[in-house]
Amino acid sequence: MNIPFRGSASVMSVAVLGATSCLLAAQQVSQAQQAASPGAAVGITSSQGIRRVMGLPYSADQVTVTTQTLANGTAITHKRLVRICRDSQGRERTEWFKPGVDSVGQDDSPQSVRIYDPVAGTTFSLNPRDHEAQKSAIRRRTPQPVPQTTGASANLSQAPPEPQPTREDLGTQMIEGLEARGERITRTIPAGAEGNDQPIQITSEIWTSAKPRLLLLNITNDPRYGESVTRLTNLVLDEPPADLFQVPADYTVVELQPVMKPEAPSD
Repeated sequence: MNIPFRGSASVMSVAVLGATSCLLAAQQVSQAQQAASPGAAVGITSSQGIRRVMGLPYSADQVTVTTQTLANGTAITHKRLVRICRDSQGRERTEWFKPGVDSVGQDDSPQSVRIYDPVAGTTFSLNPRDHEAQKSAIRRRTPQPVPQTTGASANLSQAPPEPQPTREDLGTQMIEGLEARGERITRTIPAGAEGNDQPIQITSEIWTSAKPRLLLLNITNDPRYGESVTRLTNLVLDEPPADLFQVPADYTVVELQPVMKPEAPSD
């Protein structure tokens, strides 16, 4: 089953549920850490100094459903659909759809689209209403210096350490035709850490495939926010069309200039 991406789709800044954002970041980090073996992702540094992830191409729907149950039994449910595709050169396209849907037809346009192109060192945000594309350069992150504290100030800044999370191996199961290994991670927020009079226990059940390295299912239960389930569906392990990573011809491209930080006044 091919996923219907459209070149005339759009991008603007859309707040995606925390679990969805974490999923994208986890995929990129996990892929970059894999060994250079057949089917595994390989990290390459481009001429712009940008590190990109190369590996098995894929397309998929990413569906997040968050359910919060109130004290009187009322359930509040939020849904978010995101479509993702990546080619073997590390280019990525992400499409966000309006909240409240978990599947769309071919005629439904996404609310926003982001094209991340580490090959060219650029990122595009496409706006469908104005047919405008904002172009910005991908900049290499520079490590920030860690402030040093000594003596009494260091002792005052040290907060009581939180308990280490516990991990439980859940074995394997087939998800979207791939063998996935599961792990349950349990984290406890101590009483008083966030104004809570009792400890808060948060559990995350994570299922990840090896080739390609994808987070296929994430079930998180947090008493503060409810249950959040993020899963990949309609997974296609094939090279996406190249035009998905290009700006449509009828779009006006606006190049964003980097903002220069003012220098701190010298004494």
